[in-house]
Amino acid sequence: MIRAVLFDMGGVLIGLENARGLPESRFDWRGRQALLSLIRNRGGRVREADLDRLLFAPWREEYDKRYEHGHEADWKPHLTRLRRRAGIRLHDATLLGTWFRPYGEMLTAFDDTVDTLRELHRRGLRLGVVSNVPMPGALYRKILEREGLAEWIETFHFSYDDGHRKPSPAMIRYALTALDITPEAALMVGDRRESDIAAGRAAGVTTVWLRREDAGGPRPDHTIDELSELTALVERLGATR
Repeated sequence: MIRAVLFDMGGVLIGLENARGLPESRFDWRGRQALLSLIRNRGGRVREADLDRLLFAPWREEYDKRYEHGHEADWKPHLTRLRRRAGIRLHDATLLGTWFRPYGEMLTAFDDTVDTLRELHRRGLRLGVVSNVPMPGALYRKILEREGLAEWIETFHFSYDDGHRKPSPAMIRYALTALDITPEAALMVGDRRESDIAAGRAAGVTTVWLRREDAGGPRPDHTIDELSELTALVERLGATR
């Protein structure tokens, strides 16, 4: 009996426009300009080159080692360095949120996401998000709230906050504990076999691959081509009503 469904976020519930889920190209530039303006308006002394030297370049070095370390790169020490250099007292969330905002504002849910979550919830299934993200989960949760998805989701687990990255099964286990659900009664739905499906198999849940171009990985228990197909799948597997 299936009682819960856990979802990866990017590529499954919302489109992230790039594999990293970070501001790139014009969104990166717009975010940096907004960040510079914020700092200067608060009396900070900072040049555009300082942002890369003090914040983005050293963070990126750690980010490139995330698979080796098994956790996300921490923004805190780099934001602290930037604050000291600029002579400001802005919070981490304010600084990161300012840079992220132009990118986050253009991210949207897929066409079938809301209807799928609503129907699963109507059938009595408990829903959670388990997602690898390079920044604080609050930034991505705001997108889920804006897109009308958060009301159907009971528990959120983001790698930056939880300290583990898929393919580690840790976040899935945290979600199951939060929902008080056994692994045998849960599905893990993801678009990347090397992380989502591998983590689900390690956690002992039934895995569903939403077919996307990826780097390969473990064989899923089930494959779907559209998220809307999930409703029929849980019906076949047997779901709580």
